[in-house]
Amino acid sequence: MQPDIEIYLLSCPTERIISWLEQDFSVLDMRKPSDIATKLHLDWNGRDIPVTILEQAAGKRFTSIWFDAEQTPWDSDRECAKRAFEALQCEVRCNYQGWQEDGQEDPDLWWRINTDGEGPYIWR
Repeated sequence: MQPDIEIYLLSCPTERIISWLEQDFSVLDMRKPSDIATKLHLDWNGRDIPVTILEQAAGKRFTSIWFDAEQTPWDSDRECAKRAFEALQCEVRCNYQGWQEDGQEDPDLWWRINTDGEGPYIWR
C-alpha cells in the first residue's frame, strides 16, 4: 500500500477535477489558499482524506492532485490515474513505479495515459 496517491493531469480545469471527485467522495471542506491551490477534505467510507489540487504543478499546463492518505479507493497511483483518465479524458501521468521504501526509482520515468493508450514515459 502506498502512503499517498499523486497524479498529474494535463490541461484539466480544477472545476472538472472537483466534479469528478464528487462522484466518489463527499466533500467535507474546501478552501482556496491561493489562486493555484485548492485544498479539500473528502469523506470516503468514513475516512477523512486530505486532498490538494495544485495548478501549474509541473509546468503551466499540469495540475497535481495529491491524496494525502494511505487509504483511498485505489491501491496505487496508476489505479487512480486510470480512473481519472476514464472520467475526465485528460492526459494523466503518475510515478511509474509507485512508492518504494528504498527510494531507488528513476525520477524521470513516469506512467502516461492518454487517448493513444498507456505506458512508460520519460518526463523531463
